[in-house]
Amino acid sequence: MLMHPISQQRGVGLVEVLVALLLLAIAVLGFMAMQMTAIKATDESLMRTRALTIMRGGAETMRTNLDGISAFRAAINGDSDTVSIDGASITKSSCIQNTVTAPAATDSCTIDQLATRDGLLLKAYAKSNDMRIGLATDGCPGTSGNQERQCFLASWGDTTLALDDTANACANADGIYKNGAECFIMEAY
Repeated sequence: MLMHPISQQRGVGLVEVLVALLLLAIAVLGFMAMQMTAIKATDESLMRTRALTIMRGGAETMRTNLDGISAFRAAINGDSDTVSIDGASITKSSCIQNTVTAPAATDSCTIDQLATRDGLLLKAYAKSNDMRIGLATDGCPGTSGNQERQCFLASWGDTTLALDDTANACANADGIYKNGAECFIMEAY
């Protein structure tokens, strides 16, 4: 008995549709993965831009008060939002007069108190932008010369503000970024 050619084609259309849907699903999943990678890269770029802006502000603040750098470092690296210095309890809003036109520094604060306030203010601003900020205690790795250089560190996510061999550190002791670290290092002087 001979089969008619049309009867041999039954069900082939359904298989073709299923294969086409499978290929479309794979393409859509690939596009979604690519989109997620692009979103992650955009978020990383935004955090790096924020970190750079905050650290540049901190570098300018340090330049205006060179004699208070050690107090600035202690405040920015400390865990507290209040620091007792020269017998006064300093917060991020200390040493400021509220004037009608613009805030101005009071005459009653010492250089170290002003530097402490600046460090606490910068640390609070970084925290409000979902990051941690600090200064390396031994300066920037691999730098030497006549000018003392400060090494700003900013990190976010699971990365810690450290230049050592711990798992979540920003970089190693030589200042080389660790793979996958979510941080930014900036030299200031």
